[in-house]
This record gives sequence, structure tokens and C-alpha cells, in this order.
Amino acid sequence: MPTHALRACALAFAAAVPRPAHAGDAGSPPDIVVLMADDLDEPTFDTALALGLLPSIEAAMVDGGLRFDESFVTDSLCCPSRATFMTGQYPHNHGVRRGQFGADGSFGAFDDDRSIATALGGIGYRTGLVGKFLNGYGYTTPRNHPDCTSADCRMRYVPAGWTDWQGLPDYGELNGSPGYAGAYCMYNYTVNDRGTLVTYGNADADYQTDVIAQRAGAFIDAVAATPAPLFLVASPLAPHYELCLPSPDPTAWDVRPAPRHAGSLPPYVNLDVSKASFDEADVGDKPAWFAQEYANLDTTQVSTLNRQYRHRLEALRAVDDLFATIRARLVAAARWDDAYVIFTSDNGWLYGEHRVVGKVLAYEESIRVPLLLRGPGVATGAHRAALVLNNDLAPTIAALARAALPTVPDGRDLAPLFAQDQPPAWRRRFLVEHFRDAAPSPVSWLDFLGVRTASGDDEDTGMQLFVDWRDDWLTDPTAAGSEHYDLVADPLQLQSFDPRDGAHEAQRAVLQADLALLRDCGKPGHVACIDAERMREHLFFAGFDGP
Repeated sequence: MPTHALRACALAFAAAVPRPAHAGDAGSPPDIVVLMADDLDEPTFDTALALGLLPSIEAAMVDGGLRFDESFVTDSLCCPSRATFMTGQYPHNHGVRRGQFGADGSFGAFDDDRSIATALGGIGYRTGLVGKFLNGYGYTTPRNHPDCTSADCRMRYVPAGWTDWQGLPDYGELNGSPGYAGAYCMYNYTVNDRGTLVTYGNADADYQTDVIAQRAGAFIDAVAATPAPLFLVASPLAPHYELCLPSPDPTAWDVRPAPRHAGSLPPYVNLDVSKASFDEADVGDKPAWFAQEYANLDTTQVSTLNRQYRHRLEALRAVDDLFATIRARLVAAARWDDAYVIFTSDNGWLYGEHRVVGKVLAYEESIRVPLLLRGPGVATGAHRAALVLNNDLAPTIAALARAALPTVPDGRDLAPLFAQDQPPAWRRRFLVEHFRDAAPSPVSWLDFLGVRTASGDDEDTGMQLFVDWRDDWLTDPTAAGSEHYDLVADPLQLQSFDPRDGAHEAQRAVLQADLALLRDCGKPGHVACIDAERMREHLFFAGFDGP
């Protein structure tokens, strides 16, 4: 049978798989709230829970909701990841491939006419965003409005689909000086309140996370006075580090907790520098360029990281207060019981693991994020081990609201996991991708594509990560190297398999074929991503010629 016929049969089978009804199928569309933290890695979240720093989130979302233990982002960079949240698509499909400005980067590359906001706004939801949106919002010209070129127009621009827009311009002009003017400032920032610019100062009450809480609460109160359902995205900077006008010395960048929480941690809470991956001693297993770009951390850097780590934990306490405000307002409006609430992060963070401070790379700390969900029909105090992605959030929200997404999502509705463990034919692997950025970071000039597999994948390739680095400046782009880890035997990713080692050649070939199938999934003429994530075309499609 020809390859295209086999593909058509596979797609028809996927379409025929029955989907369970949502718990919210009867009655009015439910209220839906998303609280998205910034750069919150799962280990930091778990530490905050263990220290009792997140009592409201713990009670309502951990004890009162469902936690996805295998939750990942498909590009560990804020702008592509947030665009994925808005569309349900991989970056190679939604087109926001970078964080920095350009034809395929930042807010200027985002099609705001086609998002989860336009889907829900189009069926009568009151839609509100309070806080951070996409990098470059307020500075770059909107993709769908090329005439909006003045600084004033860009700062006042309200993306399509949002009835109650209260976004923080990322870059803009403050007192006539261009630069960081909103999303990355905890004080002295500007909010675009439905086209009106509101500037905050440096009083304690102006702390960004608290202002987001006040505005989110006011939005809920306003919608509660109407019969309309609400969709709220609350998106604080915390626990991301602050980067504000005037642009500081990069070595001084730090996380700023709320004044009431500053210095609140006991002295024994410190960054764990004892694990073998921290400031990894030997990175000879990694591509040759890695050791050149990532030197061992010195004592000053380790001390700075520890200070930032403590401040991150303290900053999360205001995020918990923000959540408590949202919950209290929904309770007061008699809307909490029927509301679906999601807590997550746009990406993870590396705090010295493998000598790296940052995100982007495909190591576990970078791509793993907390994901918790509560609402009618959702198990409480439960965990799920199925692979879930940020690609899944938009399809899940749209299904809960009974709305049609304006884009073809690469993710899937998470409803089958609400009340039961992993169903048959769930994803077994996913694509991790990153495209070269213009920002001055060690991996700015490198692209990579990776495949991360689930524990339930085939016996020989379960729980593995394969990353193919690319450098377009080289005569041979593949000379940038690759990484390949067995996450069962090597959970800290300390020993990448040597590609010259024939012992893992068969595994590598399978993962490379997976990558070839995933890298263009969802594009015209290519297999759908939800099918590429659970099937292995090269095992049964005639004519497959490898990556």
C-alpha cells in the first residue's frame, strides 16, 4: 500500500476514536481561569509547597484538584511558549519561533486574530488578561495592523478577542526613554487598561503581582454582575527576575519579592548545590561547544544564584496571594464550585544544573513545568502520569467552553484524564524545539530539535531524550552535535551516549526517525502532531527514507 494511503488510514482511525464527554457538557458554559507563573520550574514549585509558602494553591489545586506529573513545554522560552498556550500549536506551526523581534519572533509575529481569546470571546465569554502577554507587546508593530507603528499606538493596542484587556507592555517608552517599561518591572510600570495607559509608581501597594491581583478581582466582580461566563488569564512576572528601566548591570539582575515577604525565608533554605548536575564537573559527554560556552561557576556566581533562589521562593508567596484573591472573588460570586482553574508556568528554569543559568535547553528542569487543574468532574488530590504539554491547554479550554478554535491545534483535550488514568492511544513522545534567537546568550546562534519519550514508549526507547543541535553558520550544520540520554538510568542527564558507541545505535536511529516525523507535524502534507506523537511511521510506512 502506498505511503499516502497508509497515512490516510491512520488519520481516519484517529478520528474514529471515541472521545469521552466533558463533565461540563450540561448547562451553561463554565468560568475558566488560568494563572500562569513566569519561569517557574517544577523543583522550585515543589520546594515552595513543602515549605508551606503556597497554602491557597495547595489547598485548592493540589488537595482539591488534579496534578499532571509529566507536564512539559515544547519550547522553553517565554514568547513561543505563551503563543503555544494561546493557540495549542507547536512554534513551527503558530510562527512565533523566537523571543526577540523579527519576522518570526515576539508579539509582531503573532496572529492575534486567531487565538483562544477570539474563540471564547466569539461565543459570548467575557475575556480578561491581566499581566504579561508576549515579548515585544507594546514595542513591535502588531502583525495584523501594520499601520500601528507609533509608540503610542503600540502601547495602547488591544489584541483581538479580549473584552477586558489589562496587559503589561513589554517594551515601550517611559518618560521619553525607550526600553523596558512594563512586564519586567515590579514597580514603575504601565498597564494598558483597554486602551488607557495607567502608570504605577514605587509604593509598596504598586508591587506588580498585587496590582494584578486587584485587577483580576475587579474583573471577576464586574463579570459576576452579568450572566456571561468569564475567561481570565492572570499572568504575573513572578518569579522571573526583574529587568526594568534603567537597564541594570546584568550581574545585578534579581528577583524582587513583595515587601511583606522580603527576608521571610528561614536561613536554612538554600539552593541545593549538592546534586551532581549542579555546576556539572565533567561536560565532556556533551557537544564540543558546550564546555566552551558554559564554564564552571565561581563562588560569586553560586552566591548570587542562592540569593536569587531564595528571592524566587519569597516572590511566589505573592503569587499565592494572587490565587487566593481570585478564589475569594469567585466564591463571593457563587462561581467557584463550577469554575475550571488551571495553574501552570510558561517554562521551567535551570539554576546551575549543567553549569547553566536560564532556560531554552531541553534538560528536564527547563522543559518540565507544574500543571494543576480543578473543576467539576475533575479528580481531587489525584495525580496523572500521562505526558501532557502546553499544546494541550488551548484545546482543553476550548472544549470546556464548547468553542471551536480558529486554528488546528497540535495538542489534545485533557478531559480523558480528568477522572481516570491514561487512556489508550495517548501520546508516547513529543517534540522539543528551539529556534535561533538574536539575544546575546550562549546558544543564540544554535537551533535544536529534540524528541522526549514517555515511560510507556517502546521498551528500547522509553524515557529518553534525543537532541539534534544545528548551526547554520557551519559548512555542515549537523557538526553542532547531539545529545542522547536514558532518563531512567541517568535522570540527572550527566552522561550523553557517545554517537560513536554502537551499543545505542539502534535506539538513536529510532529516535532520529521520530524526530523526522515530528519536526514538520501539522504542516500541510504532513502527519498531524497528535498522531506523530503516538505512532511510529517508520515502522510500517513503506518508503520511509529516514531523517
